[in-house]
Amino acid sequence: MGKSSFGIAFALIFALPVSVQAKSPEVAGVTRTAPWNSETSDLEADPRIIYGVLPNGLRYAIRRNERPQNQVLIRMTLDFGSAAEADDEQGLAHFIEHMAFNGSTNVPEGEMVRMLERLGLSFGADTNASTGYTRTQYKLDLPKADPALIRQSLFLMRETASEILFSADAVDRERGVVIAEMRDRENFNFQRNRAANNLLYPGSFYATRYPIGKLDVLQNTGAEKMKALYRHWYVPDRTKIVIVGPVDPVEMERELVRQFGSWQGSGKALGEIDRCSFDNERPAGADIFVHPETSEALNIEQIIADQKRPDTFNRAILDLRMRIAGSILSDRINRKQRKEDIPLLGTGLAFAAGFCDQHARVGLSVSGKDGSWKTVLPIAEQLVRQAVEYGFNDQEIAEQLRHFDAAFANAVASEATTGSGTFAAELSNLDDDIVTAADYRLRLWKQLRPFMTADQVSREFAKWYSQLERPQIFLSTRDAGGAKATDLLRAFEQSRATAVSPPATRVDVEWSYTDFGIPGSVVEDKRIDDLGIRTVRFANGVMLNLKRTDFEKDRIRWSMRIDGGRLSFAPDQQSLAMLMDGAYVGGGLGKYDIDDLRSVLSGSTATAAFSTATDYFGGQGSIVGKDLDKQLQLLAALITDPGYRDEAVRLFKKPLPEFYRRLDATPGAALSFGQARVMTDNDPRFVLPPLEKLEAADFAGLKLALGDKLGAGQIEIGLVGDLDEQAAIEAVARTFGALPQRRSNREDYTAARASRFAEAYGVHTLLHRGEANQLAWRRVWPTTDDGDFRLEQTLSLLADILQIRLLDELRENLGATYGASTSSDMSDVYKGRGMFSISTNGDVKDLEKIESSVDAVIDEILSTPVSHDLFERARKPTLEKFADWRKRNPTWIGIVDEAQTAPDRLQRFRENESQFRTITSTDVWEVAKRYLVKDRSYTFRVIPKAADSTGD
Repeated sequence: MGKSSFGIAFALIFALPVSVQAKSPEVAGVTRTAPWNSETSDLEADPRIIYGVLPNGLRYAIRRNERPQNQVLIRMTLDFGSAAEADDEQGLAHFIEHMAFNGSTNVPEGEMVRMLERLGLSFGADTNASTGYTRTQYKLDLPKADPALIRQSLFLMRETASEILFSADAVDRERGVVIAEMRDRENFNFQRNRAANNLLYPGSFYATRYPIGKLDVLQNTGAEKMKALYRHWYVPDRTKIVIVGPVDPVEMERELVRQFGSWQGSGKALGEIDRCSFDNERPAGADIFVHPETSEALNIEQIIADQKRPDTFNRAILDLRMRIAGSILSDRINRKQRKEDIPLLGTGLAFAAGFCDQHARVGLSVSGKDGSWKTVLPIAEQLVRQAVEYGFNDQEIAEQLRHFDAAFANAVASEATTGSGTFAAELSNLDDDIVTAADYRLRLWKQLRPFMTADQVSREFAKWYSQLERPQIFLSTRDAGGAKATDLLRAFEQSRATAVSPPATRVDVEWSYTDFGIPGSVVEDKRIDDLGIRTVRFANGVMLNLKRTDFEKDRIRWSMRIDGGRLSFAPDQQSLAMLMDGAYVGGGLGKYDIDDLRSVLSGSTATAAFSTATDYFGGQGSIVGKDLDKQLQLLAALITDPGYRDEAVRLFKKPLPEFYRRLDATPGAALSFGQARVMTDNDPRFVLPPLEKLEAADFAGLKLALGDKLGAGQIEIGLVGDLDEQAAIEAVARTFGALPQRRSNREDYTAARASRFAEAYGVHTLLHRGEANQLAWRRVWPTTDDGDFRLEQTLSLLADILQIRLLDELRENLGATYGASTSSDMSDVYKGRGMFSISTNGDVKDLEKIESSVDAVIDEILSTPVSHDLFERARKPTLEKFADWRKRNPTWIGIVDEAQTAPDRLQRFRENESQFRTITSTDVWEVAKRYLVKDRSYTFRVIPKAADSTGD
């Protein structure tokens, strides 16, 4: 198949002539092959990937990778999806995927998920599957590289590939789950997308073969027909196995032969799946989708003649030029939004060369405020046409080149410690591309860079977008206001008849936040030896915590925490905290507006990440080592010289009316908003403020509320990764260490930390404006804060146990819902505050069944300690994750960030695993009896407004 979307990851695009794989021991029963798609590419494949084929046609790819150090990822993909279905088979590819977990020749029904849980895999997180238009994929994320575990996992993949039984009873039980998934997805957004595809891609599988299928097929298809389809398409020569992790490739090949060597397919040449052809001479057309809950959006596209475009040097040039053009155009549109009061909310290019092998998609998408299409359509059309007519300038190109220079160089530096998930995703989601290595992509970029001049990029863009003359225009809106499809076409033609002027010229700016005063002196320097953390305190009170690791090559993770956060705002000032989150960074710095700031940071990994957390101001991020100075300078500038430009406030407020209007548009949205309102008795700290409060917020009020919090509040910096400790200390000394004196202690927010739940226990009916058959349901029990770490762990384990039982009961046995989730959330800020929740969804008509089933599971959990098997299945995934837990920088930055101000967190870190292992099923039972008290819970039923005219 050709490309179905623009923006293929450059990790897939940029490769050189195909290399010969290194010699290794031969394995009987396999043949090493050239890299996938290399026969159509003139690029060089990553030599570290071993490709091969079994005599039955099954293909495989194996890549040894050490990050994470223990995890092994296995993917099995079948070249079969909804595009291959006949009219009376629509949805069966997806149904078959579901049946993989419902009994096979050697695995009894219901046992596959249990087997995986016993191996330490969580259903959903580590065990998953998906069905698309042309591909079905099964995923296993193994917690360790144990040969027995890999053998068992590949055995289960083989059971899925050829041994699914499709018993009539199992099919009927799963039928409800598949239909429930369809019901959950069948909302106004799906309806909108279906209508858009009917206009834009008529007759193709994108419009006629949705993976979710058709209800009558799902309801009525019997097991035998499903099994016949499975036998037809699940064959070795349509199957790929991908294995990535710390494995021996030769041993993996031997295991593939053992597990899959005996699999025999039909022997029929099934050919390609392709129902994707269009009339390139199609006249312009339009359609309007109206729904009271949809957002205002336009899709303007035209399908034009093109050719198949394999992964080659020439395609790399094309893709790069169009990506550069798209980024520049996006920057222009963003600047226009910031400088002018226009109802435009967002735009993007829709471009794909080689689309469906013989076409190209040329177009754009536009979103705006409700009822704004007449204004935003000409704005977007003219900005695109301006680029066609006048092209791009040298300054814009130079900015993009800096970005790509840094991106390719940084990828080389970090590839050695890139996570296995990246490589597994590349290999298992290939279409016509070839997987390449980062060092090759950098070399190729250096070859291609001279072909990225302003003239060349401008001409490439104009070549394609000058053909946007007979588009299909699709509008989604809550109220068309009497507009017809012909009005859209007329507006487009009128816009095209309007002359455009050249874009404004911009100039390069230089970074100037480099001098913050005399570097601070260190007054305290200690080490926490058992954790490898170094703690430093400067004379002005700034605290710095460092930990050097080798888990991510040339990568440093940083954190900044300034005492305060939402706690420091009065209850009636929470709208100011939201304004700060949404507009503070957008206001830029004193010397740069946000556009100039982004320009001056191009080529750097430094980011302006700054927000308002519950008890601190600050943020976290990740940079390459050379950018540490600039990141620290940027953060210091954000707190010493914020721009506070009103354009950021205007942009923050622009989408608010649409956002508030849709708070009850779906069951999930109505539940989130309504639950907070009920349980906190409308405490302004925990619920959305009224719209008028947000619309009245401004930077003057924010500056007044902040006072000296950013300038004098206690501050703690954390750095973790591939760093030079002394150089890092000196960099912090030159920035934060040079600032005025900070407070040595945290502010007293005792009153602000107090909270309570409303005693409105019982059933609460909330209303949504979504589909008439959709229900959201949740039960919540108040617990307490996380002051008792063992209790926190025990409640978390209880949630895992209940998750398994509820999935068994609601999904597999009852078939009334697609899924269920449980969680325990215990606050580390608000005293006594915690929640234990069970959430699910379903059909409104099944409300009584769902509640009865949940009640039965809760009664079961409360009656006696759970079985040993269930207890072990629930805790095993957590135990297995401890193997790599301390070998990940994301883990350590969460410890280092408060190493001086929250030493109790260090002790929790030390005892986390050992303490978790001491928790027994009896402990869990006692905690369940303590907190899961029925008359101290809130039950939320979120039903459609048409089903009930009352509510809280």
